[in-house]
This record gives sequence, C-alpha cells and structure tokens, in this order.
Amino acid sequence: MKLLPTLLIMSFFCVTHITNISFASILITSKEASKLLMFPARSSPAQVVALNQSLIPAQTSGVLIKLMVNVGDKVVKGEVLASVDCDINILNHRAQLATYEQIYSQLLFNKRELVRGRTLLSQKNIGEATLDRLKNAVENSRALIQSQKAAVETASLNVERCNTKAPYNGVITARIASLGEMLSVGRPIVEIIEDNRLEVSAKIALSDVVSFNQAKNYTIEIAETNYPMTLRAFLPFIKSNTRSREARFIFIDQHPMAGSSGRLRWQSPIAYLPAHLLQKRDGENGYFITENNKAKFVTVESAEEGRPISFNLSHNTQIITEGRHGLTDGDIVSTGDKT
Repeated sequence: MKLLPTLLIMSFFCVTHITNISFASILITSKEASKLLMFPARSSPAQVVALNQSLIPAQTSGVLIKLMVNVGDKVVKGEVLASVDCDINILNHRAQLATYEQIYSQLLFNKRELVRGRTLLSQKNIGEATLDRLKNAVENSRALIQSQKAAVETASLNVERCNTKAPYNGVITARIASLGEMLSVGRPIVEIIEDNRLEVSAKIALSDVVSFNQAKNYTIEIAETNYPMTLRAFLPFIKSNTRSREARFIFIDQHPMAGSSGRLRWQSPIAYLPAHLLQKRDGENGYFITENNKAKFVTVESAEEGRPISFNLSHNTQIITEGRHGLTDGDIVSTGDKT
C-alpha cells in the first residue's frame, strides 16, 4: 500500500512533463515589415520616335531644276525645298484662263440677248420658244463658266506644285533626287523628320502590366541621363510576336534626339517582401507573421517562387525571418530581439 502514493507522485510529474513539451514555444526571429519592404523597380526597352518622318514627293511631273536643302538643314513649315521645271504648267494655266475669258464673254453676250428677247416678246416679235432657247443659252454659259473656273484653279494649283514645300518644321535627313532628273508625280525628293514632336515607344511585358498601371512616375534612361515623361496611351491589344503591349509617352521638359534607345523605368507603388521569405504550406504560397505569440501563415495567391511577395498588411506587422521553415499555422512562438 505504500507504493500507491509513490506511483501517484510519479504519474503527476510525468503528466506535467508531457504538458510542458506539448506547449513548448518555438524560437524564431522576427522583424517589423517596414524594415523589410521594398518597392521593386521595373524596366523595359524603349525608343524615342518622331511623330512624323516623311518622304516628301514631287506633286507634279517635270525636271528637277532646284534643290535648296542639304542633309542636316533645319527647315520650317512652308519653306520651299525644291522646284521642277514649270513651263508646261504655266502655259496650261494661261490657256485655261483664256478659255475662261472666252466663256465669260459668251455668258455676257447671252445675257444681253435674253434681255432683248424679253423686250421682243413683249412686242410680240418673237415666240415663247425663242425666249426659252435664249434662257437655256444663259444657263449653259453659267454652267460652263463654273466648270472652267475649276479648271483654272486646278491649273493654278499645278503651278504652285512646281515648288515642293516643307509640310512641318523639321530636319532634312536625306536627299533622294538629284538636279536634272525627270520626276513623276509622287517621286520622293527629300526625307524630313519632325524633330520637335517626339514620343517614346516601349514594349511592356504582360507580367509587368499590373505594376506598370499602378506606377505614378516614368522615366527613360539614355546615356546615364533620365528624362521624365507622362503616359499618353497604353495600347489595348497584345502583340503576338512579343507577348507585350505598347505604351506611348510624351516628354515633360527636355528630350533626347529622335532615334535614341534606352530603358523605360518605373517603380511599383505596391510593397513587396523579399522573395526568400516565401513558404509553402498545404499547396499554397505565403509567409509567416507573429500574432499573439503564435505563428500565422498569410496566403498570397499571386506569389511565385523566386519573385518578391506582395504585401498588403500593416507596416508594423512582425514578419518571421528565421525559424520559419518548420513552422505551421498556429504554432506557439517566442522571439528573440525584434528589430
């Protein structure tokens, strides 16, 4: 009977020991999220493009007799760039003017005849049919005068087209035709680029679209110089060959030369945790935090191995940085020094 108290005491110590093991805390290290968070920078190839770069053609046929510009010359809108032999166009203009004057004289004559015809009709010296023919002659002359007026304006326009003019301010980038060549309508004479209206074209990978749309500032880096820009358009279709979408930007202030290549850069406003904190539990990706001395697994559906983890909790949340590998959700934890 003396053994019973001894057994009871031993049983009590065993139960106490097992209980202590069951509720033993796991030692971990944690850091405040604000000290771990980062805002990843993204970049994409980009190029400065001119809104207009044109081959300026001859607008009428003829021999090129003047070419006033050279490669590199700056030109202003309306400036004459080249001239073709215009003798035929000038002669045609004169012929059309002469025909116009002839038809106009005929119209005046027909009007006078109509006035006389009405007088004669009142005196009963002609019939209604004769007067109708006089009215018809006047109407025909009016129609002819309108048609000839258009022919004169066309001939005048062809004379003006003997001089090829700059369609906008820009720089000559190539001389294509040479003096003495016989040019047909549409034959390029020079190439011009509009150097003061520039945009940036960039290809945004589909994986970067979310961070791109959320960014507030964009720059293009060219030769170690950053140029700030504003987004003008983000094209709503995917290019099948690159699996990307094109974005167009305009410069805020200074701009580089057309044709320059560089890197479009932007920074995501979304906070991310370092990729090495990613854990996988029950087939889901996430990370561990401490809450009321317990480990809590925060699932992040968009998380991918090797990539930063999006974070949307309070910035003073304690993130478990060490001792996380063997944790499960709800484990009791004790921390060392929190930093």
